[in-house]
Amino acid sequence: MASSFNLVIGSAKFIFAPIERCLNCKRNFDENMKILQKLLKELNTVKEVIELRLSAEIHGGTMQTEEVKNWLHDVQRIKTEIEIIEHKTKEKKFLSRAFLGKTVEEKVFELKAFLRKGKAFLGMVKSFKYIIVGGGVAAGYAAREFDRQGLKPGQLAIISKESVAPYERPTLSKGYLNPNPKAAARLPEFHVCVGSGGDRLLPDWYKEKGIQLILGTEIVKVNLALKTLVSAAGEIFKFQTLIIATGSTVIRLTDFKVEGADAKNIFYLRELEDADKLVESIKMKKHGKAVIIGGGYIGLEVAAAMRINDFDVTMVYPDPWCMPRLFTPTIAAFYESYYENKGIKIIKGTVSVGFNANANGEVKGVKLKDGRVLEADIVVVGVGARPLTALFKGQLEEDRGGIKTDGFFKTSMPGVYAVGDVASFPIKLYNETRRVEHVDHARKSAEHAVKAIKANETGKELEEYDYLPYFYSRIFELSWQFYGDNVGESLFFRDNNPLSPKPKFGSYWIKDGKVVGAFLEGGTPEENKAIAKVSRLNPPVENLDQLKKEGLSFASKF
Repeated sequence: MASSFNLVIGSAKFIFAPIERCLNCKRNFDENMKILQKLLKELNTVKEVIELRLSAEIHGGTMQTEEVKNWLHDVQRIKTEIEIIEHKTKEKKFLSRAFLGKTVEEKVFELKAFLRKGKAFLGMVKSFKYIIVGGGVAAGYAAREFDRQGLKPGQLAIISKESVAPYERPTLSKGYLNPNPKAAARLPEFHVCVGSGGDRLLPDWYKEKGIQLILGTEIVKVNLALKTLVSAAGEIFKFQTLIIATGSTVIRLTDFKVEGADAKNIFYLRELEDADKLVESIKMKKHGKAVIIGGGYIGLEVAAAMRINDFDVTMVYPDPWCMPRLFTPTIAAFYESYYENKGIKIIKGTVSVGFNANANGEVKGVKLKDGRVLEADIVVVGVGARPLTALFKGQLEEDRGGIKTDGFFKTSMPGVYAVGDVASFPIKLYNETRRVEHVDHARKSAEHAVKAIKANETGKELEEYDYLPYFYSRIFELSWQFYGDNVGESLFFRDNNPLSPKPKFGSYWIKDGKVVGAFLEGGTPEENKAIAKVSRLNPPVENLDQLKKEGLSFASKF
């Protein structure tokens, strides 16, 4: 009896065993397919990053090998094989899952091996919650604001092509060129955020806060969809939130193939390295001849610095007066006369078309379009700058030559912000989009973007950026400030005699019967605050003659 029962049980097991195995295979298949899909998604990401890095290594590098190329080929093969499995599964659901189970299990092992190999090719990918690309003024002020907002160690990295921590860039054309070694500005004296009266953020500050300064590193490839940056050395950086603070690069005469523009001792001033080279040349060419090409910010400030260094200085620019984007002819006339009284020669209405060099390749002459040739031991070129946006072309919406943002500096890509020179942002005061190249905006936009990032994370409300345009300069014993907009009719007040011991004068701009901008030379801190306030309030003007008569006292009433 017992043996008969055992025989029945044994027969049942024999009959149902294949069915049980099929059921187990189905369960294993379902689990393995989930694992397979997850691994395939991860493999695709690794593949895309490897392809991104390969494309960045233009001149060959650590990943330009047959092994990597074979790996990419095999990844494509296994993706095709998995697609076939998925197709077969849909044809005969139960049986295919039962009989394809072993194949899927093998593919899981194969994918894991491919992933290990792909990650080995990549090396260690550095990941951060926040990355700031660009290490200028904006980066330093953004870092300080992140710290104020409760940044955790290890969350933030600043990637900079320069080899030093963020510093106040305007110093390069001002105090850095001072001929007095004791008075000349040198790092660490002008690290951010001293330009706005804040504490100096030395490299140790970033270390103490757990902020990684990744210096001497140029980003050459960006894939915003993958949230990936690739350096010239092939390093991979992953981010959750990116702040683009790449700033501007100088326009070079070599870009226009100007004859001889690659001669030695032709300088541009944008980075610390540029300033160091210029200072060294000033020492070597003492009491020599300097030609300054350009009549804007850099031209005016460097011309003054070279004269203070006892150089014979000539300025050349094509415009009818200096700083034409901001100065009126009346304002410009004062500064041009002042410069001429300081011994600086000014040649307007022409441009440089070439340079002569000596046997050592050093510049010796500047050829002008009008036929003149100016002797030169040093040439400094300041003909403008371009925002550094090329890395993001086709990935972000652009406007007015920059990256378009909203009032919180959000770009068209979620999790990506743009600040400073590269940002084209809405100016609430004028209800229009603009791009502003000035240190004041670089500082304030960086801080506002960080506040917006943190507000977005916490669900807090934040007002849109409400910027009042502001520009300033300090040259010789002079110091001017401008606020607002220089549109409409300009109205000059006070005395602009360049021989005055302490010149003080200004100008208002009136549009639609309201003051929209104000300029003041030689103002006190209180007076400068007054013109800033009146430029924001836009008070009505009933009588222009009365406004001219009141002059600065008009602004002081508000």
